[in-house]
Amino acid sequence: MEQPTSFFSFLLVLIAIGLAWLAGYRSRFHHFPGLKRSPQHDYFIGLNYLLNDEPDDAIDIFIEALEVNSDTLATHLALGTLLRRRGKVDRSISHYQQLLQSGCFSARQLFEVKIQLVKSFISAGLLDRAERLLDELANTPPAIREIVLGLSITVFQKEKEWQKALVSASELQKICPPHRRQEIQLQISHFHCELADTALKFMQLDVARDELRKAQQVCRHNVRIYLMQGRLESLAGAPREAVKALLQVSQFDPVFSNEASEELCSSLQKAGIEKQAVSLLEDGAELSNESRQILDSVAGIAKEHGESEALVFLLQQLKARPSLSLLTQAMSLSIRRDSHTQARVMEIGANLLSQYLQTSPHYRCENCGFELKSMHWLCPGCSRWGMVKPLDDRISYSHEDLSTPS
Repeated sequence: MEQPTSFFSFLLVLIAIGLAWLAGYRSRFHHFPGLKRSPQHDYFIGLNYLLNDEPDDAIDIFIEALEVNSDTLATHLALGTLLRRRGKVDRSISHYQQLLQSGCFSARQLFEVKIQLVKSFISAGLLDRAERLLDELANTPPAIREIVLGLSITVFQKEKEWQKALVSASELQKICPPHRRQEIQLQISHFHCELADTALKFMQLDVARDELRKAQQVCRHNVRIYLMQGRLESLAGAPREAVKALLQVSQFDPVFSNEASEELCSSLQKAGIEKQAVSLLEDGAELSNESRQILDSVAGIAKEHGESEALVFLLQQLKARPSLSLLTQAMSLSIRRDSHTQARVMEIGANLLSQYLQTSPHYRCENCGFELKSMHWLCPGCSRWGMVKPLDDRISYSHEDLSTPS
C-alpha cells in the first residue's frame, strides 16, 4: 500500500512544481519585474529537495515561493491537499488559515478555501471546529451547498449525532443530482436504524418501531431494517412477528440470510413451532446457500432426531455446497463414529480449519474491498452505508469422495 501512495504523492508534487513555477513566474515577473529572486531558482531548490526524498521541504519551498492571489489559488489548494494526504494535517490547516487571512480572494474562492480547511479539520479529528466552520457556510450557492452538506454528514457520523446527520441528509436529498438520490436514501434509512438501535438499548420499543417504520418508508430494500425488526419483536415478546420480519431478509438480500438464522430459529422455537423450524431451515438452506443457516438446521435435526440423522443431512449439504465451516462440523460429528486413528486425524483437521475460520475476515465492503471480522453497516474504509456484506466461505473441490454414511 505504501508504494502506490508514495508514487501518487510524488506525481502530485511534480504537478504542483510545474503549476507553482508557471503561476509564480506569470504573477511575479510579469507584474513585478524588479524582483531579484527568479522562479527557476525556487524550482531547482524544490526539485533538489524532492530528489533527496524530502518532499515536505519541497512543498514548503513551493508555498513560500508562490504568490498568494486568485491566479495561484488552485495551486495553493493542491499543495494544502497534498500536505493533508501526507499526514501533515497541522501544516495543511495553517496553510489554509493563512490563505483566509490574505484578503485577496472572491467570496466563491473563500468558500473553496474553507471547504478544504474543513476537510483538514476532519482529518485532524477537530470535529467541533469543522462543525463551526460548516455553520458559517450555511448560506452558499447550491453547488457548494451540496459539498457542505456532504461534509456535515461526515462530521455528524463521526460524532454519532444521528439526528443531525438525518437533517443534513434530508436536505441533501432535495438538492443532489438524481443519480445520487438512491445512495442518500440508503444513508437516511441507516440513520433511522441508528436511532432505532439507540432506542432499543434503552428498551424504548415504540420509539424504535417508529424509526424502523421511517427507515422502511425511505428505503424499503435496506435489509438492516428487517434484522432489527426481528430483534425488536423478539424483545417485545412477539416471536411470530419476529419470524415474519426475519423471513423478509432473504427476499431482499439472500446474502444476509445467515445473519438472521440464529434469531429466526430462536423465534420459531419461542412461537411453539420448533418442528417447523427444522423444515423451514432446510428449505432456507436450499434457497440461501449460506453455511451458517445450514449449521442451524443441523443443530435442530440433532436435537429432534439425533446426531446420526444430523450428520446425514450435513453431508448431503456438504456435497452440494462444500465450505470450510460445514466441513469442520462434519468432521466434529464424525469423531464419535469413526475409528480412533480417523478420529484423531479429523480432530486435527477440525482444529486447523477452526483456526483458519477465526483468523479469516467474514465480511467485505463491496465498494472499497475493506475486510472485517465483524459486521459494520458503515464501512470504516470508504464511509459508505450498506456496502459491507458477508463473505461466501464455500470452497471449490471435488466432492465425489464424500458419501452419506449408512
